[in-house]
Amino acid sequence: MAKELKESSMYIEPKPTTEARLENGEEASKNFDDDGRVRRTGTLLTASAHIITAVIGSGVLSLAWAIAQLGWVVGPAVLFAFSVITYFTSTLLADSYRSPGPVHGTRNYTYMDV
Repeated sequence: MAKELKESSMYIEPKPTTEARLENGEEASKNFDDDGRVRRTGTLLTASAHIITAVIGSGVLSLAWAIAQLGWVVGPAVLFAFSVITYFTSTLLADSYRSPGPVHGTRNYTYMDV
């Protein structure tokens, strides 16, 4: 069956894990993470820039209109409610980055994996 999958154009050969590479006598490289993928090179500055660009977008531009439509009482209440929902969902997403455990689990790189 594996041979049939290899012949298909949709088949992607999984990369060997670090343990498998070390068992085969290959030396662990500094360019790879613990799961065999290329090590990411992001910094705190680039992560902060991505967060800022995600937060400051069309939502900030429409915030004044939304508060004007909802009023001074309901507007801030709705804004606070959505901030709590955003915090809750972001912590769920961060907790599911590695599964089944946060230390020894495998990384989930896509939303489908999560």
